[in-house]
Amino acid sequence: MNRYGPLIAVTDALAVGDPGRNHLRLTPEAVIVREGVESRGILPWDRVEEIVLDVPTTRFRLPGLVGTVVLGALTAVMLTDPGVEPDDGSVRVTVDGTPRNVPLSRHHVGGYWSPTVVGAHRLLAHLIANPAQRALLRRPEPLIDIAAQLARSSV
Repeated sequence: MNRYGPLIAVTDALAVGDPGRNHLRLTPEAVIVREGVESRGILPWDRVEEIVLDVPTTRFRLPGLVGTVVLGALTAVMLTDPGVEPDDGSVRVTVDGTPRNVPLSRHHVGGYWSPTVVGAHRLLAHLIANPAQRALLRRPEPLIDIAAQLARSSV
């Protein structure tokens, strides 16, 4: 599985958010709002005008690593699962001029490294503006690399 910030390559699609919980699944045909494996709505690309993530960010480059280490240490001290889960963020999808806010689950406790979210926004805007590029969503791994390049160019 290839992941960069809020983006993760899944079979024949690009997921935005944690694909096991609330996320968007981007296919060449549509943006699918999902809760785990259940669809909560299908939005054809030609009606999508904007996608904006609202997730916590950090300037620290490896926030998932720190969260994992801290939670691992806390679990070892407590000898039980502390039950700490990442809070949901949200995503605003504007369809036919109407914004719609939906929950967006995160992969780890703590924020995403800020440039990864910038790269995700740039990639999403590019996919909205360039319909021919959406065919790349069938093989999303290279799109993760493009988002990483867009993020590095923002640093």
